[in-house]
Amino acid sequence: MERKVVGVLLCYSSLFLCASASIRFSNVFGSNMVLQREPQKAVVWGYSSPHDEVTVTCGNFRDSVMADNQGEFSIALPATHPGGPYTIVAESKNGGDKAMLENVLFGDVFLCGGQSNMQFTVDSAFNASMEIAAANKYSDIRVMTVGEGTQSATPLSELGSIAQNWSVASEAAIGHGNWSYFSAVCWFFGRDLYDTYHIPIGLISDNWGGTPVQSWSGPDALAKCNQTLREATEIVEVPGAEISLGRNSNLWNAMIVPFLNMRLIGAIWYQGEANVGMGPQHGETYYACQFSAMIQDWREKFNLENMYFGFVQLAPWKSSGSTLVAELRTGQEAALKLPIVGMATAVDHGDLTSPFGSVHPRAKQPVGLRLSATARALLYKEKLVYQGPMISNAHANGNQVVVNFDPSTLGSGLEMKPAACPQGLPPQYCMEFELQTSDQKWHAAQGTIQGNTVVVSMSENVTCVASAAVSVITVRYGYADWPLCTIFNKEGYPAIPFSYSIHG
Repeated sequence: MERKVVGVLLCYSSLFLCASASIRFSNVFGSNMVLQREPQKAVVWGYSSPHDEVTVTCGNFRDSVMADNQGEFSIALPATHPGGPYTIVAESKNGGDKAMLENVLFGDVFLCGGQSNMQFTVDSAFNASMEIAAANKYSDIRVMTVGEGTQSATPLSELGSIAQNWSVASEAAIGHGNWSYFSAVCWFFGRDLYDTYHIPIGLISDNWGGTPVQSWSGPDALAKCNQTLREATEIVEVPGAEISLGRNSNLWNAMIVPFLNMRLIGAIWYQGEANVGMGPQHGETYYACQFSAMIQDWREKFNLENMYFGFVQLAPWKSSGSTLVAELRTGQEAALKLPIVGMATAVDHGDLTSPFGSVHPRAKQPVGLRLSATARALLYKEKLVYQGPMISNAHANGNQVVVNFDPSTLGSGLEMKPAACPQGLPPQYCMEFELQTSDQKWHAAQGTIQGNTVVVSMSENVTCVASAAVSVITVRYGYADWPLCTIFNKEGYPAIPFSYSIHG
């Protein structure tokens, strides 16, 4: 999907001074933005003439710094309480010129990355008109959208294109149009945080449809998973998926590196579709390695060891009728082994009739709220249930399997809800429970809640007698393109799909 670019590296109203001026801030900054609040010290930087003495003021703060050989200057501001507005001025001693950032707030800043489901705009989501009109009430949320104007084989110091300069949240800033701005998942995530804590929120929408995790991973992250820096031509397009573009690290270089000196508190991520069907070496095992490596590398390069990172587990999607999407979802879950990483699953929000294709469901509100819940629990340390039931172990009992769940994900207890394959979707795309026997055959099964466990039994139309020769070896739940989600905790979070080996 293409996004209209409304700015390039020239002269954006308050973002830059005109080209003839001798001093300006980097184009990742702009009037109406949010800078990271205490305890971090926000950093601002820009460009003047080489060795120029630059004086920066913000409120009662005033300090000077010398620009380097290339004319770049950088200065850390004092740790600042949430609020504002502030005017930040950078003044050149050599030229006497000034650059200004006006109406700046201090609060919490998040980067929202990934591919088209993160790019998917509020204008395209369910209840769009109501949601866009409500944006006028949120003037303390500030938004920016990076343009799709640049890929680069080498790291860039500034953004190559900007679709939306830093803006005060409003109908115009949030509802600009389909695939333009603003990101629905990013908006609903940030809005819920603001409603909860009432501190300014800065949201950077930084995404590109159809892109694999390799594009967003730097060379150091790629090296951890034995991924060489070659053109990603091995990608196999899955029906309904997006076509990947570019080379490994091309978007890391162009769309992440320019932000690395900026202080922020976390990131959210919706990506994975472009890595489905990339071949055996790029399935569950590869994504499990590369996605986790990317998160760790981002934290290292942003110099934020405890950077919050939330991601979306892929929604139902008419892909190939195989287990490829399910395997990718499992690969995503590996990131949960890292600290302060939260997963918002979308497996119960399929949208077969979406005008944007089933890969682009319109129910973005619940996804944003679930991401916000992970941040509230992991970042802000609020005590709340934020995850659906996750399998801890399972054991066979004759023809049945007893599934136990991680107690921390049970919430107030388990409950069952009905689910059915959408009309018109072939049955092989949908799945609830399955049992595999030692003769390698898969059998449809049914689950029954018994206390805090689920007992899985063969369906009535299947005859399978447990014996020394034939026994149950694997239990699966929702392990398909289109999971049939029937198990939830009472807080409304669906059980996470799984494939669990009983033996070996």
